[in-house]
Amino acid sequence: MVSTHKPIIRPALILVLVAGLPLAGCGVPKLSMTRDTPAPLLVAPLRQPAEAIPPDGMVTVREGDTVYALAARYGVPPTSIISDNQIGPPYSVFPGQQLRLTPQRTHLVGPEDSIYTISQRYAVSQYQLAEANGLEVPFELRVGQRLILPASQDFSVLDSAPDATVTNVAALAPKVAAAPSGVPRKRFVAPSGTGAFRWPVEGEIIAEFGPAARGVHNDGVNIAATEGAAVRASARGTVAFVGREIKSFGTLVLVKHDGGIITAYAHLGDVMVREGDVIEAGQQIATVGLSGKVDTPQLHFEIRKAREPVDPRTLIA
Repeated sequence: MVSTHKPIIRPALILVLVAGLPLAGCGVPKLSMTRDTPAPLLVAPLRQPAEAIPPDGMVTVREGDTVYALAARYGVPPTSIISDNQIGPPYSVFPGQQLRLTPQRTHLVGPEDSIYTISQRYAVSQYQLAEANGLEVPFELRVGQRLILPASQDFSVLDSAPDATVTNVAALAPKVAAAPSGVPRKRFVAPSGTGAFRWPVEGEIIAEFGPAARGVHNDGVNIAATEGAAVRASARGTVAFVGREIKSFGTLVLVKHDGGIITAYAHLGDVMVREGDVIEAGQQIATVGLSGKVDTPQLHFEIRKAREPVDPRTLIA
């Protein structure tokens, strides 16, 4: 007669069987939290140092390289390396192999372009632009030439040379009496028509200029406002940059003003201006949005003078 009872396998027995250990002549596996010998130390590989793609777009595979290591080193998607070089499964590469890489950011030279205008257009230094493309003095460009744009941006290139005839920032600051000790600073702001600069949006300042959490320095102020609310130019100037390249800032607009001053407006929604537009103080340039690394609608607003951030409260009453 065949038994209909299923054999009972105890958990301890399962552990022994799975581990592949014999049942006889062997003790019970040591399952405690302590052990006689230290566990092997697993060292995570170091982050791949970033390198610029050579001007000709060709790189040489090094010992130990993989498609993913190359992608991390040169800042390009692995899929583009595979497709550009027709690499098939298992997608391996070998030392000495020549690969073509396509930069993610490029510019096609037009009739009016120069290394200066391109550096201003993309907020990159002329030196980095020339180095990335193997350009030498006098940096002549040809129409139709495709230039590699540096991965890092340098908004200081948008600073115009200081004009001795223009009043400096310190002189622009209104004479405001110091608040009595223990009195909190005013946190609600609204566009003001007095002074050389004005607040760009109406709302509550939720992050002040200066040191912030975890050792970070806030180079401007963050103003909470209704999503879609109008963002207005703080002063008369020229739109120098409109873009979304800096992920933490989201949609960003930079405006150049007299005296080497730049105002920045980040986390925007819709943008109503284009680069090169001359705008008046109080003119709407965008709307409050949620772009970049923010969870609530707000505007990050900065004023910079000769590359240095200035507390907007020193210029706006």
